[in-house]
Amino acid sequence: MSRQKGTGPGAFSPEGDPVELYSILRAGRTPRVVDGALPRHASVLELGAGTGRLTHPLIALGHQVVAVDHSAEMLARIEGAETVHAEIPDLRLDRTFDAVVLGSCLVNLTDAEVRYEMMATARRHVRPGGSVLIERALPEWFTGVGEPRVWDDITATLLKVDQLTPDLLRAVMEYRWQDRRWTHLQIVQFLDEGTLDTYLEAVGLRRKEWLTEDTSWLAASPVD
Repeated sequence: MSRQKGTGPGAFSPEGDPVELYSILRAGRTPRVVDGALPRHASVLELGAGTGRLTHPLIALGHQVVAVDHSAEMLARIEGAETVHAEIPDLRLDRTFDAVVLGSCLVNLTDAEVRYEMMATARRHVRPGGSVLIERALPEWFTGVGEPRVWDDITATLLKVDQLTPDLLRAVMEYRWQDRRWTHLQIVQFLDEGTLDTYLEAVGLRRKEWLTEDTSWLAASPVD
């Protein structure tokens, strides 16, 4: 969903994303949202774990996490979790978990087939009675062009937004940290509730509840 360019040296993921940027971005409310939907000491499969922005807080909260990403460079930053270097659609671990997390708005990728395969991966790895937790991007997140947003020592500024279709958007975000700067291109396919439910049903899941008031996080359960 993104392409990024940065100033200065450093490791990059297969898409060219600078690993250092991912390692400094904050998790925000996400650990609280996910933890609130989990049983105590849950087994969690995190799809698209990156450098562990969510992984590390979940471990600190007592959960057992298996972190999956297709970037070995990003996985190398994760400590305290089992890591699996793999493409999400191809993942087959032959075991199930109390919960599977598909965060980072990966469902908003523009490739519908990849989106379906990622959700199917989540379904085949969740135990009966478990939960699949999914994060989606919302249109209201892409407002305030030119207005800096500061989180601790990181400044993010939405530089440009192009509405390609009513549900497809291209945005450029700039991140600044210390003497470093990155520009981040996102192309986001927005999914309404009906579309999400269609995908869930297609892979054998059913939406159980919204986990946040803004409906960016949902919990789904496997259908018997």
